[in-house]
Amino acid sequence: MKKLLTIAALVGVASLSYGQGTVNFNAGASAATRIATNSAPGGPTTGAISGAAGSYYFCLFVAPTTTGTNYSLNPSLDPTAFGFSLVSSPSGPYGTNSGALGRFSGNPTGTDPLTVNGFGPSSSANFVVVGWSAAVAGADWNAFKAWYNNGAVSRAGNAGHSFVADSIQLGGGAIPAGNIFGLGAGQSPGFTLGLMVPEPSSIALVGLAAASMVIFRRRKA
Repeated sequence: MKKLLTIAALVGVASLSYGQGTVNFNAGASAATRIATNSAPGGPTTGAISGAAGSYYFCLFVAPTTTGTNYSLNPSLDPTAFGFSLVSSPSGPYGTNSGALGRFSGNPTGTDPLTVNGFGPSSSANFVVVGWSAAVAGADWNAFKAWYNNGAVSRAGNAGHSFVADSIQLGGGAIPAGNIFGLGAGQSPGFTLGLMVPEPSSIALVGLAAASMVIFRRRKA
């Protein structure tokens, strides 16, 4: 009997070690974790995100706890340049606004937590969230990066990133899913999607290109 209990315990440990950790990928449970926008570059917050579901998208990135959290203060919206990678999960690393003011969810069913491949239950990891308005930047990371263009956007739109959620313990099995957003130690509060506008030089170039096309067509005609 003792041998059977030992074998069962070892099997349990083995299955836990090969399982995948989980996190709760949503924000908005409290006013302190809701997502806001502003209406001027660098301006004050003017209100929570709103609109039909799909108006805004959010992408989740993960890194080992050995990755520093200084990225929280960096204006870059590309965490992959700072040691983070897109969360690998069967349901994908994306969330979208729910239609309720300031809220979004990236959990597979809205309630079930997101699986984070490569990180086991009870392990810890750092997370950061990047969000943007879908109308100008699309619904996935590649579309966003094409629009963002390292800060040289071609069309005005809202985008931003959260603080780094530091050393969040992942769940799995009987262990509750880790919470990225909150006011607890290491958690990230809500954040602002700041308005990004094209540089005046970019607008001038677009105008010049349009004028050139008009002149070319007239000459061709």
